[in-house]
Amino acid sequence: MRLQLYDRGTPQGKKLFADLETVCRRLQIDFDPEYIKDMSRVYAQGIQGRTVLMIDGDVVFVDRYPDIRELENIISDYLK
Repeated sequence: MRLQLYDRGTPQGKKLFADLETVCRRLQIDFDPEYIKDMSRVYAQGIQGRTVLMIDGDVVFVDRYPDIRELENIISDYLK
């Protein structure tokens, strides 16, 4: 599983990344999430936003900051 969070370093993005790391530990995911500040990679795909979460190359959400419980549910769905 590849978790990528594209963010420019916003406070909400940093908190979301910390939550991602927590969820990965809880679910015992072997792969560490990536925190990427180079937004040009996302913009090149035609995706606009300040914060973008991608799982296995799929855009999960743009400019949305779910709580840790919802984030865990989203990632769990990808594990199935």
